[in-house]
Amino acid sequence: HGLPIELKVLQAMDAEARANLTPIKLRKKAKAFAMKTIDRQRAGFKRYGVWGDWEAPYMTLQPEYEAAQIAVFGQMYLKGYIYRGLKSVHWSPSSQTALAEAELEYPEGHTSPSIYAAFPMVAASEAAQTTLAPYLDNLGVAIWTTTPWTIPANLAVAVNGDLTYAVVAVAGGNPFPYLLIAKDLRDRLSQVLGTDLTVKAELKGADLEGCTYRHPLQDQLPTDKRGDTSPVIVGGAYITTESGTGRVHTAPGHGQEDFQVGQRYGL
Repeated sequence: HGLPIELKVLQAMDAEARANLTPIKLRKKAKAFAMKTIDRQRAGFKRYGVWGDWEAPYMTLQPEYEAAQIAVFGQMYLKGYIYRGLKSVHWSPSSQTALAEAELEYPEGHTSPSIYAAFPMVAASEAAQTTLAPYLDNLGVAIWTTTPWTIPANLAVAVNGDLTYAVVAVAGGNPFPYLLIAKDLRDRLSQVLGTDLTVKAELKGADLEGCTYRHPLQDQLPTDKRGDTSPVIVGGAYITTESGTGRVHTAPGHGQEDFQVGQRYGL
């Protein structure tokens, strides 16, 4: 694996040497480190009595291995399996490289706080206009997220087109007398919020597509990032009634599902 070896090489160098290191020089040093480690491991295996073709080991840095990889890649391209696309990736500032999700590590004892929030609804879609009109001026789009630090990057709220949603009156509701939630989550949310939620109207998730709301941090966003409103969009099967509000805060810059649905809507 390239990166762990490169990190080991860099750790053994002082700051001045690292500053003058070119990518080619780093690769040569990494190869030398790898070959030295292979020799040490090979000697250890021989001492254990392990049998193997020790003089012709399988090494991914061998030119013939790299050539075979390129040949396979070429066949994949010719068969149409390779395409150019976009996706959000995790980035390591310290290692200056992209990270796989499996490489993300949280500090010991870390807890991700979750929050419930409501965004002010601005306008209803044509399909939802009749149902939402009586509540629109005081209606909040309720969301739940385990990553509250992504709220500034919110670009949409996603719903499941097949679920039934409800406008519920909030007892003593402040700042929103009415909330829009998944109908099946009313009892659960009533307990979480510690208040009575009374169903006033119902509609399908698909009818909510095209509704608009105001970003919760609109006034704090940089001027060039502000928009008048953000859309309600239809997501996928990942939106359920197992937890939350049945409406998913969507930040395409944080997470693969958000990015994919954001691409679909041109976000």
